[in-house]
Amino acid sequence: MSDGIAVLVGEISEAFAGDRWAILNSATDQVKWRLYDGAALRHCCQLLQEMDLAARSGQEFSVRLLQRAHIEAWLTGLYIHYGGFAAVTRVGQDTLHHLEASGNEAAAIDQWLAGERRTARTRARKVQQANDGIRKWNETNPDLPAKPLHTAPHIPQLRPTGLDLSDRIADFSDTQARQLPVSELVDLLTGLAKEKGFGNETFRPIYLIYRVLSGIGTHPTLNILESYLTPGGFIRVSPAPVNGSIADSARITALYATAFLACAVLGDHGCPVPAAAELCARFAPDPSGGSAWAPGT
Repeated sequence: MSDGIAVLVGEISEAFAGDRWAILNSATDQVKWRLYDGAALRHCCQLLQEMDLAARSGQEFSVRLLQRAHIEAWLTGLYIHYGGFAAVTRVGQDTLHHLEASGNEAAAIDQWLAGERRTARTRARKVQQANDGIRKWNETNPDLPAKPLHTAPHIPQLRPTGLDLSDRIADFSDTQARQLPVSELVDLLTGLAKEKGFGNETFRPIYLIYRVLSGIGTHPTLNILESYLTPGGFIRVSPAPVNGSIADSARITALYATAFLACAVLGDHGCPVPAAAELCARFAPDPSGGSAWAPGT
């Protein structure tokens, strides 16, 4: 499998190094679409290679995290390729949504921190004044039980985030922020697949795989924690999950998906992709009812 990944990525790299992908920066919608189209494929290749490295070194959870990222990157790449510049615009709206959300969160933290500091410092001054009075009273009344001092309030020591995304946000001056959840993305692809002829089935099962990967890799669910417990009369906590690996399934899924996208992105621009085409043919979904994403495993 690693050899297949290396051959595919090498073929893709060779295609991008050719003159067909030396694109004049004319800033037209068509040029922007093509550049993002190629970049999306490159991103899938990078994730695929890192997934392979993680699998070969036994990093199970790295594989799971990378597979989830690869699925989202692949879905986005397909959407950009078949959706054209309108898809780039839609992905841009989602990008702006996340930039604004991050910027707003940073501003809210900084505003809260400044307010907390002001309030705490005001309280600290009052406590200091009160304690000064208590100390004087204790000094002048040594024969009486000493009055306890007030506890000084904690003044937050956190630094402001200093996160300023205004320049990044300004890049989307003509764009309206709008989130694009993966759930919506798969439905858009289901429609595009039938319209553009690259699929006849719904993409919803892929979203299910994406969701399952959240529960077995991204989030520390009880299922994840239970995978460290060895069954038996006496249960021990294992140093690694004992319920098997998904590394081979993840790699073959990502390999097929990347080859499929390469045939679309590079093939539609006239680049020969024999290795990608051969991988697509070898790992194509089995209409007889076999696994669509990891045939033969």
